[in-house]
Amino acid sequence: MTRRAIIQIGTEKTGTTSLQAFLAANRSRLAEKGFVYPRFCGEVNQTGLAAFAMSPMRMDAIRAQWGIHAPSDVRPMRERMRAAAKAELDGTRTAIFCNEHCHSRLTSPDEVETLRRFLAPHFDEIRISIYLRRQDQVAVSLYSTRLKSGGTEGDILPRTNGEDPYFNYDRSLRLWEDAFGRENVTVRLFDRKRLSGGSVVQDFLETWEIGAPEEFIATGNQNESVNPAAQEFLRHLNGHVTPIEGLPLDAVLGPLSASLAEHFPGSGAKPARAAAEAFYAMFRASNEAVRVRHFPDLASLFPEDFSSYPETCGGAAATLGDFAAIAAALQVENTRHIRRLEAEICIRDARLAWDKGETAPAMAALGRAVSWLPHHAPTHRIRGEYLLRSGCAAEAAEAARAATAHAPENFEYWHFLGVVLRSLGDLEGARDAQAHAVDLNPAHEPSRTCLEQIEQALAVQPEAPPASVARSA
Repeated sequence: MTRRAIIQIGTEKTGTTSLQAFLAANRSRLAEKGFVYPRFCGEVNQTGLAAFAMSPMRMDAIRAQWGIHAPSDVRPMRERMRAAAKAELDGTRTAIFCNEHCHSRLTSPDEVETLRRFLAPHFDEIRISIYLRRQDQVAVSLYSTRLKSGGTEGDILPRTNGEDPYFNYDRSLRLWEDAFGRENVTVRLFDRKRLSGGSVVQDFLETWEIGAPEEFIATGNQNESVNPAAQEFLRHLNGHVTPIEGLPLDAVLGPLSASLAEHFPGSGAKPARAAAEAFYAMFRASNEAVRVRHFPDLASLFPEDFSSYPETCGGAAATLGDFAAIAAALQVENTRHIRRLEAEICIRDARLAWDKGETAPAMAALGRAVSWLPHHAPTHRIRGEYLLRSGCAAEAAEAARAATAHAPENFEYWHFLGVVLRSLGDLEGARDAQAHAVDLNPAHEPSRTCLEQIEQALAVQPEAPPASVARSA
């Protein structure tokens, strides 16, 4: 049996975060299909690959996450990583790796070769997967990321040159082609019109023959951009944010950036058209070299339509009113978050009281949680469980239905609703609930088992007599 690996190396701003979330959420389903998304190099984003392979003298935030703060820390980290890889990679499944920092951080032949030597003992075949996006579009998308990381500069396009390996795809691709073999490097273009289903996740699944999207748990897009006004708000705010003791700046800004992306999504500010065209022009020659090697049938590597850019001004003029509206939305969200924390404290208090046999205080605590946060699905779920244990099945069913109403994507809530309805004798309702749970997560064995048992019970259940027979009896 061929031991095989697929390494998705980015590039950045090509949906890699969404792909990582999808792969991590579907580990069990991938395993059923003969694939493994390893944990030893990262639970979701496998940053350990880049941290391992970077030159020993290079220090940055990625390496700090893996305990590397000085060159002397590199060797122990690599030994730990080798041991963890040996324990997890047994060769029985095709391994899928996914880390965009392999593109952005590994910029020398020695670094890419270090990664190859690290993985080579575990595999007979290693394939490299990479998505390329037009450079000016990457830069515009990267602007939001820079702001989310604390940036304060107003220039949307970075200052660089045509040899920058981050944007010079010919230069960066050759590193991987030389190390792994050109025939083992699969290049795809990040263009919604070219991606299968307009989705990088679906495109990746089809390219590597992993399965159809409907066979997996959907996770949605990640790392979304924010609109121009929110970008300006964040840019000005960054100059006044300071790290909290024990927390890096990214950890302080992370929740704020997530709230802005949720409440103020958008394509973000754009530079003037001439500036975007000039930025792209720096990489036209390197793009042509990539086209000749990997896409000889295309007239150009990327479509060269710049009409989506404003003609003269790419800046966003945010007003004080815009900033006030954003601050108000953030305050409301912060208050909701505090309520969620209070509800979770109530759940904790309820669990403690229940474990001590204090049923009334436990239910009272859950009642407070429901009154404070009536749309909090976990509160309804745990309340339903305690009601069922207390023999109040009808009330438990109401709570279970509330949980599914507020979190319809949660398969476990549907499974619990099915359990409660079955206890009430509503076999058809229980069947429908368990069937929905299985649709959401076919790998959930308890839901599948319950569904089979209910269907068997319905199959042998005597049919109700006709109404005329029932009346004469």
